[in-house]
Amino acid sequence: CLLCNTSPESRDHLFFSCPFSWNLWSLLAIRTALNSRNWKGRLTLLTWQCCIYWIWQERNGRLHRNAFRSVDALLRMIDRQIRDRILSYRNNNPQLSSRMMQLWLA
Repeated sequence: CLLCNTSPESRDHLFFSCPFSWNLWSLLAIRTALNSRNWKGRLTLLTWQCCIYWIWQERNGRLHRNAFRSVDALLRMIDRQIRDRILSYRNNNPQLSSRMMQLWLA
Protein backbone atom coordinates (compact mmCIF):
# COMPACT_ATOMS: atom_id res chain seq x y z
CA CYS A 1 0.00 0.00 0.00
CA LEU A 2 1.39 3.39 -0.96
CA LEU A 3 -0.08 5.04 2.13
CA CYS A 4 1.21 2.74 4.88
CA ASN A 5 3.87 0.58 3.20
CA THR A 6 2.78 -2.43 5.27
CA SER A 7 0.27 -4.40 3.19
CA PRO A 8 -0.61 -5.15 -0.41
CA GLU A 9 -2.97 -2.54 -1.79
CA SER A 10 -6.60 -3.44 -2.32
CA ARG A 11 -9.82 -1.47 -2.12
CA ASP A 12 -10.71 -3.06 1.20
CA HIS A 13 -7.27 -2.42 2.65
CA LEU A 14 -7.12 1.18 1.40
CA PHE A 15 -10.46 2.22 2.90
CA PHE A 16 -10.90 -0.15 5.85
CA SER A 17 -7.56 -1.58 7.05
CA CYS A 18 -4.83 0.90 6.16
CA PRO A 19 -3.42 2.60 9.29
CA PHE A 20 -2.99 5.91 7.39
CA SER A 21 -6.64 5.93 6.25
CA TRP A 22 -7.85 4.74 9.64
CA ASN A 23 -5.95 7.51 11.41
CA LEU A 24 -7.43 10.16 9.11
CA TRP A 25 -10.97 8.82 9.42
CA SER A 26 -10.66 8.48 13.21
CA LEU A 27 -9.70 12.13 13.54
CA LEU A 28 -12.65 13.15 11.37
CA ALA A 29 -15.11 10.80 13.08
CA ILE A 30 -14.44 12.52 16.40
CA ARG A 31 -15.76 15.74 14.88
CA THR A 32 -18.99 14.14 13.67
CA ALA A 33 -20.05 12.72 17.05
CA LEU A 34 -22.93 15.17 17.18
CA ASN A 35 -26.28 15.09 18.95
CA SER A 36 -28.76 16.07 16.23
CA ARG A 37 -29.86 13.22 13.96
CA ASN A 38 -30.63 15.41 10.95
CA TRP A 39 -27.35 17.28 10.95
CA LYS A 40 -25.31 14.36 12.16
CA GLY A 41 -26.31 12.16 9.23
CA ARG A 42 -25.63 14.82 6.65
CA LEU A 43 -22.36 15.91 8.21
CA THR A 44 -21.17 12.34 8.71
CA LEU A 45 -21.91 11.49 5.07
CA LEU A 46 -20.17 14.64 3.86
CA THR A 47 -17.15 13.84 6.03
CA TRP A 48 -17.01 10.25 4.79
CA GLN A 49 -17.21 11.36 1.15
CA CYS A 50 -14.44 13.92 1.62
CA CYS A 51 -12.27 11.40 3.43
CA ILE A 52 -12.62 8.82 0.65
CA TYR A 53 -11.90 11.45 -2.01
CA TRP A 54 -8.75 12.72 -0.30
CA ILE A 55 -7.44 9.24 0.53
CA TRP A 56 -7.75 8.35 -3.15
CA GLN A 57 -6.10 11.64 -4.17
CA GLU A 58 -3.22 10.97 -1.78
CA ARG A 59 -2.81 7.44 -3.08
CA ASN A 60 -2.67 8.70 -6.68
CA GLY A 61 -0.27 11.51 -5.75
CA ARG A 62 2.10 9.02 -4.20
CA LEU A 63 1.83 6.64 -7.13
CA HIS A 64 2.05 9.08 -10.05
CA ARG A 65 3.86 12.17 -8.70
CA ASN A 66 5.83 10.79 -5.76
CA ALA A 67 4.13 13.49 -3.66
CA PHE A 68 3.50 12.68 0.00
CA ARG A 69 1.24 14.53 2.45
CA SER A 70 0.72 13.82 6.13
CA VAL A 71 -2.55 12.92 7.82
CA ASP A 72 -2.55 16.42 9.33
CA ALA A 73 -2.20 18.02 5.89
CA LEU A 74 -5.13 15.99 4.57
CA LEU A 75 -7.14 16.79 7.68
CA ARG A 76 -6.70 20.53 7.00
CA MET A 77 -7.78 20.07 3.37
CA ILE A 78 -10.85 18.08 4.37
CA ASP A 79 -11.72 20.62 7.05
CA ARG A 80 -11.58 23.43 4.47
CA GLN A 81 -13.66 21.46 1.97
CA ILE A 82 -16.34 20.66 4.56
CA ARG A 83 -16.48 24.27 5.74
CA ASP A 84 -16.90 25.41 2.14
CA ARG A 85 -19.70 22.90 1.57
CA ILE A 86 -21.51 23.94 4.76
CA LEU A 87 -21.22 27.59 3.70
CA SER A 88 -22.77 26.70 0.34
CA TYR A 89 -26.03 25.91 2.19
CA ARG A 90 -26.20 29.47 3.53
CA ASN A 91 -28.35 30.98 0.76
CA ASN A 92 -30.96 28.22 0.64
CA ASN A 93 -31.03 27.27 4.31
CA PRO A 94 -29.22 29.69 6.62
CA GLN A 95 -30.33 27.89 9.79
CA LEU A 96 -28.99 24.55 8.56
CA SER A 97 -25.73 26.17 7.50
CA SER A 98 -25.32 27.92 10.82
CA ARG A 99 -26.14 24.85 12.90
CA MET A 100 -23.90 22.53 10.87
CA MET A 101 -21.01 25.00 11.09
CA GLN A 102 -21.45 25.32 14.85
CA LEU A 103 -21.42 21.55 15.18
CA TRP A 104 -18.43 21.14 12.89
CA LEU A 105 -16.39 23.73 14.77
CA ALA A 106 -17.37 22.43 18.22
